[in-house]
Amino acid sequence: MDVMRQPRVDEELRQTLKENDCAMSTILEPSSMTKGEINFHKAARENDLESVRKLLSEHRVNVNCKNNLDRTALHWAAANGNIEVIAKLVEDGADLESKDKYGMRPALWAAWFGHLDAIKVLITGGATPLCTNKQGMGILHCAAQNNHIAVMNFIFESLENINVNEGEMTGRTPLHLAAEAGHIEAVMRLIDMRCDADRRDKDGKTALHLAAEAGKNEVIKKLLNLGIEVSDRDAEGRTAMHIAAEEGHMKVMEALFDFEAKADTETIKEMSPLHFATMRGHSDIVNKLIDRGAQVDAVNFQGNTPLHLAALNNQPEVTRILIKKTCQVNIQNYRQQTALHIAVESGYQEIVEVLLGANASLDFREKLGKTPLQLAARGSFVAIVDMIIKADRYYEVTRDYHEKELDDLDPHLYLRQPRHPSAGQMKDILWKLATKQLKCGDWKKLALYWKFTAEHVRSIEHQYTGTHSYKEHGFRLLMIWLHGVRKDENVMRLLFEALSAIDKRSLAEQIRRRADFRREKFCMNALCSIV
Repeated sequence: MDVMRQPRVDEELRQTLKENDCAMSTILEPSSMTKGEINFHKAARENDLESVRKLLSEHRVNVNCKNNLDRTALHWAAANGNIEVIAKLVEDGADLESKDKYGMRPALWAAWFGHLDAIKVLITGGATPLCTNKQGMGILHCAAQNNHIAVMNFIFESLENINVNEGEMTGRTPLHLAAEAGHIEAVMRLIDMRCDADRRDKDGKTALHLAAEAGKNEVIKKLLNLGIEVSDRDAEGRTAMHIAAEEGHMKVMEALFDFEAKADTETIKEMSPLHFATMRGHSDIVNKLIDRGAQVDAVNFQGNTPLHLAALNNQPEVTRILIKKTCQVNIQNYRQQTALHIAVESGYQEIVEVLLGANASLDFREKLGKTPLQLAARGSFVAIVDMIIKADRYYEVTRDYHEKELDDLDPHLYLRQPRHPSAGQMKDILWKLATKQLKCGDWKKLALYWKFTAEHVRSIEHQYTGTHSYKEHGFRLLMIWLHGVRKDENVMRLLFEALSAIDKRSLAEQIRRRADFRREKFCMNALCSIV
């Protein structure tokens, strides 16, 4: 399903910059560096001015020597705000525009970590304030993303030709980055400098979208109070509400609702916020959206309702919520699939159980003409096949059988275990009967007698494991039948009658001679001795 966003470009660089404290706290020591160069980098990082001087003058260390990330001593000094070391390195000819692996220059590292005095020394020494890294981030981007207001003030007051709306490689401006990071002070300072609050990146996202994605509800409130349109859409037609729903940010959603955001706005692909929340399994968000008026059966561009997407993404709790909120369980998408088809095809047993418990239809056929039972058999999902047959017999064949219990019988409980009190003992008996007494075609005769359909039989038989598969098939049939036995009935009498009907009279007579049908416990003991 084509609803996922495209990955950001140069994500390795972006992630590295987010983790820059770790990246700049340890000096990597590749074999290509001499011991003197390693010590030189370490001295610059630790603000050891005397060692820096000694290594430069006495050991003739190259002032611009690089480690395996192409970082020089000046990078380390700038990142740590070591003013005197910076001044010494600049005096000895350090390259002010040297770039590390990610295109970060000393001035950019100083801005990233908020070292204002270091920036001043570098720019006074000749470093350009208009440099950018490989991501296209300049010093204002670096300062804004990390909420360094003093650095931002210096940039605005002392530097020329700094474009407050300059976008990096993906089109994100300093405001985008500050909003995404949740830095209200940086956001307000940029607004004061008349940045374009409606500026969009290459994905069509505004600062509001990014703040919603990151869960920064306080920034959301600030931006909306400034008059930012709550229903602005990105390139896919998503509003901040869609994004908050997908990411599961309840506080952001509440802030958006306070500014009259709609719960049912659709994207280009007709995806509502409820679709996104359902896909990601955000139960609280699903409840909130429905309570605020979201259409529980809204259909997207593929004809999928939220229930379809809950089944597709294996979200049982959300499936339960949608059913509780009275969604329609039998809506077909453009492939003519119901949610049950999707859950069965994926082998999601818990989802199947929830849908069967909600009386999902077993008769609908998808585009290729398959029923849910046929899909389960084709996928060799044995447990699901048996569950569907149990449900079919529960809701159709055995409805009269359970007539007195339908009002208070939990269908989920029925699907999990037989209702008869002797079911535990019967399981072992039926296993012995299926594997030791019944012949190859006997289980099919029992199926006919008990009114299993031809489709039921074919689905059970589909799981073929060899010439003795009939034993497993017979046991599965007997266990499914046991689910249909009402708890107040004599299960041994029913079994006797069935065996007699398929010409297993000898076995049936042995049971009748040794047991009193009114004493069921004795009957089962008798059958155990026979089989």
